[in-house]
Parts: sequence; structure tokens; C-alpha cells
Amino acid sequence: TELFRQAFRRYATTVAVLTYQDSADLASGMTATSICSLSASPPSLLVCINKETRAHAEIIGRGAFGVNLLSVEQRPIALHCSRSGGDKHLREDWLAEDVAAGATPRLVGALAHLELQIDRTYEAYSHTMFLGLIQSVWLNPVDAPPLLYHGGTYGQLETAAERTERFHWELRAD
Repeated sequence: TELFRQAFRRYATTVAVLTYQDSADLASGMTATSICSLSASPPSLLVCINKETRAHAEIIGRGAFGVNLLSVEQRPIALHCSRSGGDKHLREDWLAEDVAAGATPRLVGALAHLELQIDRTYEAYSHTMFLGLIQSVWLNPVDAPPLLYHGGTYGQLETAAERTERFHWELRAD
């Protein structure tokens, strides 16, 4: 089990936060590490959620969830939503105000938000695989760097200035 975890810590990915309305109708979130696109026709994706999490029961109860791909500035949201056993309610200032009634919460500053309906689920060991059909996609018009997860820590891609500086140092080394 530990080797499995260590191996997948070497897999770099964009950080995603699943958003949903809990049973008290409060906006809540969960940082997700097991998510992937499935098909463009119909637009769909897979998300794996541990059966012991609060989010698991809440998402099944609603039959819908949102996927927010985070930008670097949203690291505090990723940390808040990843704490095991912690409060997963989302702060008002993290939430977009222009969300339609009945839609899942969208995070302000996310790179993209996908609205999903659960099509079917598959039980596998400690998790449930949710096959979600994408109902709508919102893309942020601002081009921001993604928040990445690798090696057990959050990070970001090298900026254009950092690449240029590295390139100049590599030229000098030759």
C-alpha cells in the first residue's frame, strides 16, 4: 500500500475540487486526486471517491457535482477541502455569484468548472467510481497557471521568465 502511494505521488496532476450542496444546502467541497476525462461523446468523466467520506453520501444524495480545476491562487481552497475530517463548507468569498439556481457551486478563479449529473456508479474496494455526464462547462477567460499536485505537495509550472532564466544559465554552462 505504501509503495502504491509513493508511486502515485510521482504522478503530477492539476488539482481539482469537487463542489456540491450538502444535506443542509450549504456549498461544500472535496479535493479530488482520482479524476479523469472519459469521453467527448457524450462528454463525460470519471471520479473516484472513498466511501467513508462525507462527500460520498452527499454527492450520491444529490446526484450531481461540480469539478473545479484550480489555479495557483486557489491553494488555500485545496488545503481546506483536503483536510481529513475537517469542515468542508466553502467560504462565501470563494464562490461565484453568477451560478444558476440548482447548479453546483463554482469557485471564483477556477480555470474551468464542469457541471455533472451522475450517470452510473461502480463499487470497487474502498471507493465508488462515479461516471458523470457533463451538463455544462464554464471556462475562465483569464489565463492563469494551474495548481499542480506532485510528491505530496502543491506547486506550479515554471513561468516564462523562469524558463528564460534557466535557458540563459544552461547556455552559460556550455
